[in-house]
Amino acid sequence: MATYNVIEMAQKARELAWDGNFPVNPIAVAKGINIVKGKGEEEQRLSISMVGESLGDLSGYAEFIEEPEPSFRCAYNHDEASVRQRFTQAHELGHVLLNHVSKEHTRLRDTTFNDRGDWREIDANAFAAELIMPAEYVRHQASKIADIGKLARYFGVSATAIRYRLSNLGLL
Repeated sequence: MATYNVIEMAQKARELAWDGNFPVNPIAVAKGINIVKGKGEEEQRLSISMVGESLGDLSGYAEFIEEPEPSFRCAYNHDEASVRQRFTQAHELGHVLLNHVSKEHTRLRDTTFNDRGDWREIDANAFAAELIMPAEYVRHQASKIADIGKLARYFGVSATAIRYRLSNLGLL
């Protein structure tokens, strides 16, 4: 189970940059957040960009870049299904906001989203689930919508993703 801090970080990201509409748009959330590093004259505001690329078997990656100015970049495979892209976008944003990627750890790439034993992947998956399928909204919608396919479409995720979310919330 994810730590409270991971869930809290996803909730904070939604609070700061979500327009309140479903499905949640991780690209818009990322665009609405700047990461502040340092204080006073040393303060830097780092933006987060999301870019779709053809990545072959890779679903996405997150990285810290120095040029043209220090910032974070999340790439997702635009050749994958849109529901997969949305989860990947949220997952990679999670890596950035959870400090898995930094100046010292410049790139983190995911080949399978395999969370077995890698706490960073477990946390990024939990962040993504809470960002795009917020627990309170899933509980509410699941009480009104019994059909998994309709529920998945409401949140803009795959049927598999919503099943995992319902199960993790004790609703399935």
